[in-house]
Amino acid sequence: MKFTCKDLKGQSFENKELMFAALKASKEEIKALKKSAIKFSDAVDYFVKSILEDTGVEKGGGSGAKLTYGDYVYPIINTTNYLDSHGDVHIPGIWDKSVEAQQGKTYLIINHDLSLGNVIGYPKDVEMMLKSLPWSQLGQGYEGETQALIFKTKMTEKANQSAYMAYRDGEDIQHSIRMQYVKIELAIDDASDNYKDEKAVFDKYISQIANKGKAIEQGYFWAVTEAKIYKEGSAVLFGSNDATPTLYSLEENKDIQPPTSIENKAEPPTSTQNDGERESLLFNPNII
Repeated sequence: MKFTCKDLKGQSFENKELMFAALKASKEEIKALKKSAIKFSDAVDYFVKSILEDTGVEKGGGSGAKLTYGDYVYPIINTTNYLDSHGDVHIPGIWDKSVEAQQGKTYLIINHDLSLGNVIGYPKDVEMMLKSLPWSQLGQGYEGETQALIFKTKMTEKANQSAYMAYRDGEDIQHSIRMQYVKIELAIDDASDNYKDEKAVFDKYISQIANKGKAIEQGYFWAVTEAKIYKEGSAVLFGSNDATPTLYSLEENKDIQPPTSIENKAEPPTSTQNDGERESLLFNPNII
């Protein structure tokens, strides 16, 4: 059995030991490349099951009310504790600094295309939030929690109409973040003296990874502990993290709160949550 390593340009190895040695030798070069690139995250496609049950939203139907201008959507842009298609695991806290620094400066757009006509929400209408949620609340059988990056976005007449109507009708939409890595470490599952530092990283995070079986089988991953949000999050049809939902409810949702991990972050004023504003959560109705 041969082992193929994406991080080494698809090179194949006769065994994991040879692959680990090559990764270790190229570690700093790979880290530099990963940190220098502006990349897109895997798309997330989960929904918060308990919220849907509490608000009476039915599979494929919604509550019967329709999203209108002035309503809010809460797309989940990214989740943590999940080994994605790049071999990366986003660690809780990854977005803390960037959410604080980029609040009021970040767009919600479509297809990562920053041009007029592709904007769903301009920065003044987008509030970034962080929320720790159990995987079970996302309708998944994994143990533990994930930290969700959520873009609370007010729908206005400026919103891209295709995206607005897709949200309105509860279509299957995923979401992704444009980002740049800041802090990243290589984790390798090898107890020999040659991999002391890498093994320590592996042991530190492996228990919290939702799909840890994949990480153990692969034998290594990259733990990303800090990243920058680069200008936007996007609605996409397909992405690389299959764990970003759209929740959908036209009832006011009390489970989503501003980030608790950022100190001195104020609660939203109650005047922004009056009876005339219905806050919606987007979800993928095909996932149970």
